Formats: sequence, C-alpha cells, structure tokens
Amino acid sequence: MALCSRSEKSEYDAREYMLRHGASEEEAARAVEYLVENKFVDNERFADSFAADKFRFAKWGAYKIAAALKQKQIPGDLIAAALDKAIDTEREKKTVANEMAKKLRGIDNTESKPQVWQKLLRFGAARGYRADICNDIIGQMLADYQERG
Repeated sequence: MALCSRSEKSEYDAREYMLRHGASEEEAARAVEYLVENKFVDNERFADSFAADKFRFAKWGAYKIAAALKQKQIPGDLIAAALDKAIDTEREKKTVANEMAKKLRGIDNTESKPQVWQKLLRFGAARGYRADICNDIIGQMLADYQERG
C-alpha cells in the first residue's frame, strides 16, 4: 500500500513487485485484488498518468506509449482512452516539429535530402510518432534545406 500511495502502479507492476520480493502467485493475486478494491491500484488512472507524463516529459509518441502500456498488460480500451486524453493532434504536431528541429541541427549538413529525410523519419519512428505527421513536418523542414559539400 505504501508503494502504491507514492506513485501510480498498474496491476501488473504491483503483482510483479510482490513476486520479485518472494510472494507466491496466490498471495500476489490476493494482494492485488485487495489493492484494486481499495483504490490503491487502478489501471485506468495509471494509464492516464503514464500517457500524459511520457508525452509531456519524455516526448514519446502515441505508438511508443501504447506499446509500453501493452507491455504492462493494460487493456486496449484503457490505452485508447488514455491516449485520447493525453495527446491532441495540434500538440502532437508541435512536439514532433520541435523534436525534429533539434535532431536536424545535429545532422551533418553535407548529407543529401533523402539521407536527412530517412534519418529524421527513423528518429520519429523510434520516438513513436505517427508517420503521416513525421512526413508532413519533415517535408516542411526540408523545403529550404541546402546541401553543402
């Protein structure tokens, strides 16, 4: 209970924590059930805060957040709801543009446009950004890109 009151935990996190610390499967299941009944653990609340924090602070995209929540065994409907609450299209575009601009500054300016496009697209995919948004932003950024050799 003390651990769950300090930070949000999913049912999966709570169960894994107890198993790592010597609880049996049956004990862990009973304990998680108790924590859920008494609102110490709530997958919906966890998903909402996780999605908001990863988008705002880690600058992750929707795909990467969804994959991380799936790994924590959060149901798909809760993942979709959390992403809808945490990420709106305009904020996502703004975040992608800012992160891509930072990445572009670090790319050698002797590279061709296709090479730069590929690096930026790969960067966006690794961050979990949507490909359509990445392509739009990269197209705008590289419209005036000058290759220098």
